[in-house]
This record gives sequence, structure tokens and C-alpha cells, in this order.
Amino acid sequence: MKKWNFLALMMLLGACTADYDTFDTSDYRELKEIAVAEQDGSPAIYSEQHRIEFDLVEVPDSLDTWESVTLEELDMSHFATLHLVDGDIDDFPTDSAGLDSLANKVKYSKNAIEQGETLQIPSSHVLYVVVVSESGKKSVWQLTFNIPNVEPESGSESSSSSTKSSSSAESKSSSSSAKSSSSAESKSSSSKKSDNSSSSESKETSSSSQESTDSSAATSSSSETDEPGTAEAPKILALSIAGKDAVIDEESKSIHVDDLAFRTDLTALELSAMEVSEGATASVTVGESYDFGAGVQVKVTNEDENATYLVKAGYQLPGENFNSWNKNDVTPDSIWGNANTILTTTEKKTSGSMIGAMIKTGSALTKIASGSLYTADFNPNGVGTLSMASSSTWPDGNELLDFGKPFAARPEYMEVKFSYEGKGDSCDIYILLENRTGNKNVNRKSTDVNTLVASAWFRSTKADNSGRENPDVVSVSEPDENGMRTLRLKLKYGEPLEGSPIENSSTFDTKLKSSNKAAINNGLVQGTGEEPVTHIRVVFASSADGNHYKGVSGATLIVDDLKLIY
Repeated sequence: MKKWNFLALMMLLGACTADYDTFDTSDYRELKEIAVAEQDGSPAIYSEQHRIEFDLVEVPDSLDTWESVTLEELDMSHFATLHLVDGDIDDFPTDSAGLDSLANKVKYSKNAIEQGETLQIPSSHVLYVVVVSESGKKSVWQLTFNIPNVEPESGSESSSSSTKSSSSAESKSSSSSAKSSSSAESKSSSSKKSDNSSSSESKETSSSSQESTDSSAATSSSSETDEPGTAEAPKILALSIAGKDAVIDEESKSIHVDDLAFRTDLTALELSAMEVSEGATASVTVGESYDFGAGVQVKVTNEDENATYLVKAGYQLPGENFNSWNKNDVTPDSIWGNANTILTTTEKKTSGSMIGAMIKTGSALTKIASGSLYTADFNPNGVGTLSMASSSTWPDGNELLDFGKPFAARPEYMEVKFSYEGKGDSCDIYILLENRTGNKNVNRKSTDVNTLVASAWFRSTKADNSGRENPDVVSVSEPDENGMRTLRLKLKYGEPLEGSPIENSSTFDTKLKSSNKAAINNGLVQGTGEEPVTHIRVVFASSADGNHYKGVSGATLIVDDLKLIY
């Protein structure tokens, strides 16, 4: 029997993925870079909010204002086209679900915008464009043009196919708010160019020289309207949800609480405290309950302008620091699983101040067994060792696992500390959010549908993210004192990003490879990103193609301190 136990090593792969390239009509519609001839420096690109802000050079003496700009550079998804929005946009969202919903509704001009063309600047200084994929899917973007010494007008018309566009009063307010926030923050943040701050201060000086004794903060806040005594830009200064203090990111206008109790009902959470800037009012009320799981757009307003924040809340997975172990299993083991019942390839790792999980690829009798740690149950149908030893019966070892655990939050990022010594192999670190009509895959009915809501995927031969494209990766830090890097992944709701490793995986295989009646169907269909989240898959694998018995013996992945950020 010991021989068969060694043969069963091939089944330890748990959660790894196949490498294959199958492409149909492209759905990708990313706007990566855009530039105009009249811009001053580089534009500020807020890719998560689908917003780009241009600072234009001084208006020449021959013109009253910049009436148009020339599209000088354009970089977007291959086969995609760029078009002007037709019709009004009353409110431009900041969350991914809202952006996807808006993109599905807007109409756009028939003629594509090409590099070298002239775009008319509406009097609101705000233009809306749509990136259309080869398959017809759309992604909508807001372009804001800051013209020195020229304020945008309110009540102007919105985008149209004649390239004469503007925004509604709502969009105008959002643009003005964004501009004011950028100006106020330019003194303490490198996210905006210093010359933009200088320009605003120069403009302030020329219009309010009699107020020269005012403080620098007052000068910055009044630069937006060229009038002394204007109230400071409206801001949320502090906020708490269900008694938990929130983290405020002023630059991205996002506010989040990350550490509520696991599986808290996020749909009715009390706004327990909030502080706004002097003279501002907010669109929410302290003491009332809101669906902070989906996210609430909170507008703060004063007499001159407004700003909109996206406020969200969520929770962490139990055992996310991998400090608590029961023999070779991270506890609570109802969340985390591995295949250590066959051979120990995942175990506790202690190094300096760190306690984490070491995941290592093994081999026996020419067969590869990836080490894995995942939110899944290994072999819940009780397949015997002799059966598992047959690669012809189990061509994809993932069909021995029931992936996913109940979960209902909508994180924006996942962070984890890790190190990887692949010896030429590739590791997998990924998160998938699902919407299921059923519960467990082990008893999945033929009528049940599992839908991919969001994903973020890291696959690399080296811990520094070199050697393979990973568009879901926001950053990889330098090693800390324990040799661990911090990896940050951005979840993409709806269609995955172009080039994501999920393309070369078995995620969307809904037809079973094995004919064994115990095989488990974990396949997903693509969703829009707006579906409610019901389950989560988090996977760490030392060999990315281990479910097909491929990898390098000794490849070692160490992980610690998983964190979800909302």
C-alpha cells in the first residue's frame, strides 16, 4: 500500500492550472495611455476610476481658451476602438460595478477616434469616451481638461458624435471637486506635478493680492474660484462603520473598513460616526444603516462644490495570518485545506519573527505533486488511493477538490507576503469571487451555475514578478528582514484584464475531464461583475501546472499575512 501512497502524490496538486492558449474574439477594452499635443507634462491617469485629467499649457494670446486638443498618443487593447459618447451622463460612478453598468447603457458615435484627430473641448471641460472591444463590449472613461485661468461653465451640453461634448451639472461638479482636491493635495503629495500647484498659487496671487497675509491653506482652498474667503474643499475627515474606524484615501476618494467579523451581514451596517470639513454636509446620516458591502457613494457638499467618496466595508478570512496550526493544517481547517492526507507538502514555517505556511512541490516515481494551500476541501467524495494513482482516470487533479467557501464581501485588493524559489517552475497565487446558485460543488446539480464575479491572479517564475506578464499585480515590494515580499493584487470585477494568467487556466472548463462519477465540476462562466458574491477561492500553489502533474520537485512557496482591502 505504501507504493500506492507514493503514486498518489500526483493528486496533491490541488488548485494548480493548465497552460494552454485558446483565443476567440477579444473582449478586452483597456485604455492604457492617452496624450494630447496641448498638455503640460503627463496626464494624471486614475485607471481604477476610469478617469484621466489633463493640465493644458497656457492659452496663447490669439485664443480666449483652448477650444480643441489634438490626440497625440493612444494606447489601448489590441483590436479595440475609441469613440465619443453620444448623449448625457448625469453621474459618473467611481466603482467598477457602476462603471460596467454605465458602459452597457451609453451610446457612442459610429466613427472611431484615431491618433492625430482633433477633439473639441466642451465648455464644461469634460469629455466622455468609450473603448469598444473587438467583440463589442464597452468601457467608458471621463476626460477632464484643466485650462489655466479658464473656469468650466455649468449647464453645458454633453458628449455627442459631432465631437462637441460636455457634462451635466453633476459631472461638472465632480470634475470641479476632483480638480480642487488635486490642487489642495499638491503641496503634500507627489501624485500631482509641482508646476500645477505653482500655477494655481500664481493665479491666486493675481486675483487676491490683498489677501496676501492669509495662510497657505486658505490660499489653496480659494484658488479654485479666484475669490477670497471661499470655503475649503468639502472632505470627509473621519468615519466609522459598525464601531470600526475607516481608512480614508483622499487621492482616490475611497473609504474602507476591512476588519469586521467574518461573514458579517454587510448589507445593513450602521454608519456609527462621521466628521466632515467645516461648512460641508453629507448625503448619509450617522445612525442610519447602509449596504456598505456593495459600496455607498457619499457626496459631501458645501456652498461652492462637492466631492464623492466610495465607502465600503468587509472582513478577513479566518486564519489569514497562518499563525495557528493543528499538526500540518492551518486552523480553522473549515476554511483552509491541503492534500496532506496523502503526503505532507504544506507545513508550518517559522523564520525570525514570521510564522507562515511553506508549500513545496514533491515527486515520487516520476510523478509531480504540487504543494498547495486553498479555500477548498480535498477529496470530499472519498476517492480511494488506488483510483487517485491513475492519471488516465484523473487527467485534471482539480476535479478531486471542492473549491470555494461561503463569502459575501467585495474586496478591491488582496495583499499577501510571500517568497518563492521555483527552480525554473512557476507558482500560482490567486483569488476568485463567485456567484453560485448552489452551495458546494460536490453536490452541484446540472442546473446550478457558478459565475465568475471578480478575479486577480499572480503567476511567476520569480518572486520579483519577472518572466511573465501579470496585469493584476499592482506592486511587489523588496524583501523584508525575513526575505518576504508583499504582493498586492487588484481584483478585476467582470471580464479579467487582458493578459491575466487566468486566460491560461482551467477556470472556465465546465466539462469534466474525468469520467469517474466522483469527479467534481469547479468550472465557472464569465459574469458581468455586478452579481452578488456568494463564495471565494484563494489558492496558493508551488507548481502552477501541478494539476496536470507538471512542475519541478523542490519548488517552494512560502506565504504569510493574507489581507483583503476594501
